[in-house]
Amino acid sequence: MSKILVIGCGNVGRVGLHKMAQYPKTFSEIHVVSRTTKNCEEVKASIFKKTKGKVKINIHQGDVGDKKFLLDLLKKVKPELLLHFGLSYDNLVIMDACLELGIKYVDTCCYEDPKKYGFSYKLQLAQDKDFKKKGLLAVTGLGFAPGVTNIFSAYARDYLFDKIDTIDIIDCNGGSKDKKIKFAPNFNPEINLRELILPIHFWENGKWQERGRLIDEDASYFEFDFPETGKFTPYLMYHEELETLVTRIPGLKRARFWMTFSKTYLSYLRVLYDVGMTRIDPVKYNNCEVVPVKFLKSLLPTGDDFNKGYKGKTIAGDIISGIKDGKKKVVYMYNVTDHHKAFLETGGNGIGYNTAVPAVTCAKLMLEGKWSGSGVKVPEDKSLDSKVFLEEMENLGLTWVVKNLKDLPAPLKKNY
Repeated sequence: MSKILVIGCGNVGRVGLHKMAQYPKTFSEIHVVSRTTKNCEEVKASIFKKTKGKVKINIHQGDVGDKKFLLDLLKKVKPELLLHFGLSYDNLVIMDACLELGIKYVDTCCYEDPKKYGFSYKLQLAQDKDFKKKGLLAVTGLGFAPGVTNIFSAYARDYLFDKIDTIDIIDCNGGSKDKKIKFAPNFNPEINLRELILPIHFWENGKWQERGRLIDEDASYFEFDFPETGKFTPYLMYHEELETLVTRIPGLKRARFWMTFSKTYLSYLRVLYDVGMTRIDPVKYNNCEVVPVKFLKSLLPTGDDFNKGYKGKTIAGDIISGIKDGKKKVVYMYNVTDHHKAFLETGGNGIGYNTAVPAVTCAKLMLEGKWSGSGVKVPEDKSLDSKVFLEEMENLGLTWVVKNLKDLPAPLKKNY
């Protein structure tokens, strides 16, 4: 029986709150805080209806980036665990507050400075000693990618291989929105667009390699026929889980991240970049200062605009090669999530579903004492049992497959 505070009620938060409401014995009292309460009220009403009034959501309004507000709220609510579904800009402020008041912490992505391009776990992991001193556990980056993709790698390291040589993480959204929706990033537009214009990095032969940007006309890609989903085009890019995977999988020769995009999507992205709409520095307009990417975010569709009609499936996972019992081994570990089924259950789409469910799984394991310890951890940390996590995640509705392959797919043998 535990009290929990959830930050954020967008597409991911909406799914997470519905999921927690399905397990009232663990999440006995649920609080949510958001800058605006419209979504919170909708989710509260939906959960009240689905649970026939047995589960109630307590709503709070405010900016968690304001440390005084957050501390006052935490002192009032007194949660055992805080689950952060909000902006990654606020990670450090929230972790500081949790540390001060002795509250366990979970988020779905690493810290990002709103005034600088790029992202890193370094500042969050630097708090490891402080959390250990307090006997507190904090887990960062536990959505799907990052999150489950890290745990797939950890499971392969601990249960499937004697030695891992290569990891290729491939994230495919095979869904289709209403035809009226011409351009819409997969999640928070501001965070997503900042990520997609970064230089591409991957790990090979003991060091980081750089290969231009996703918006370059000659960006690296290949065609791939995904199980249950069909043929799509994954592009090479940099993603945050690579930062920690390369330090926690011994002897790793290569690690890359791929995400699928249509040519139309990339054309929009290039134009927006070229005209300056992805800029994060303020520009003057009519005696006002406007941040272009924030203004663009206000114009783009959100999940509320397309979730109901979203069709198709997502598929994300790891293709891993290495050695087992002296023989070469290749496995493909993945999850398939249906957008429409996710909407019917939670009101969110498949991307929100496969991001929120892992985070809720983590929170549940921590509250039940099945994931324990102290310090700041990433999902593939050796002290966090990947098998326990994956079994519990499946109980919560996110299935996973381990498929043995005869060899690495031909495109993944190439040098890019």
